[in-house]
Amino acid sequence: MLFKLDPKSRIVKKTQKLTLAEIGWLEKDLQQFLYKNLNLIFPDDELLLIMQSRNWQEEPDLMAIDKEGNLHIFELKAWESRDFNLLQVFRYGQIFGPNDYESLNNIFHKFNPTSGDLLKNINDKFSTNFSKEQINTSQNFIVITNGIDHKTRQSINYWSRQGLSIQSWIYRLHKIDNEVLIEFDKFKISNNPIEDINEGYYILNTNTKDGTEDDKDMITNGKAAAFFEPWKYKIEYFQKGDKVFLYRSGEGIVAMGIASGTVEKRAYRNLPEYQGEEYSQKLKDFVVLKKPITASEIKKIAGIEYVFMQTLFSIEAETGEKLWNIGRAETT
Repeated sequence: MLFKLDPKSRIVKKTQKLTLAEIGWLEKDLQQFLYKNLNLIFPDDELLLIMQSRNWQEEPDLMAIDKEGNLHIFELKAWESRDFNLLQVFRYGQIFGPNDYESLNNIFHKFNPTSGDLLKNINDKFSTNFSKEQINTSQNFIVITNGIDHKTRQSINYWSRQGLSIQSWIYRLHKIDNEVLIEFDKFKISNNPIEDINEGYYILNTNTKDGTEDDKDMITNGKAAAFFEPWKYKIEYFQKGDKVFLYRSGEGIVAMGIASGTVEKRAYRNLPEYQGEEYSQKLKDFVVLKKPITASEIKKIAGIEYVFMQTLFSIEAETGEKLWNIGRAETT
């Protein structure tokens, strides 16, 4: 989440998310932008670009050589990535991975006709002394999208753990005060492939491990709450209008509602020694389900192995809306 901060007033403004189409760009425009600015966006990789794709050609969007002589194959998508994007980038790996030096040199000359020999460019840029045989001994795959779904993240986790060099970068467009901003984040391999998705749908554990009192308080008063540091601060994640599901361990989703956007702070269980240790938000349109949506049902709907013991986690919009509709059906 990106904000504009006024250091003097300490007032922040939330940015508006944009798509490429909203700024009049196509994927081709994003490709050209990356082609011209790749060293700024990926400063740690030190890449020498050798080509960008042409219309109606079976080619990766970008290809580059790194300081180890390895080939980087880029696939760009203007929309949310899906797992078949990995198949597409792997297909390019099949085509261009076996290329010897002369083949890559020919490709380089098509796009850089006045730049001379590829090997000399590589050795000059990286201060290396590679031979032709040391170029393209391995490949790295990069998928760049404006978001990434959980199946793709699971696939990236899997292939990375199998030793394949694959990574995903996520770009986001923002607008504030008529100014367009673009940010790039590298998806980090983790046990939770959706840990940074923020699409306005959350599952909150009702904390029955410490007895039933916290669970009962949330259900009775129609609120989402968390307690003590650092867990209580998770309640601040909710924006007005976000949909929150209350999950009771061992049973499933038992209630749900819409976040008010206003954080309330009070003493935990009204104990004076725990002043300010409960953070909560009222949930509008709050309903208690007649029948809980179980963990196995949630996993089946989402197609992902969620970890339900954590205090709070976000889920993608498609799954969240399905759960919301199921929950509504359970209250009528």
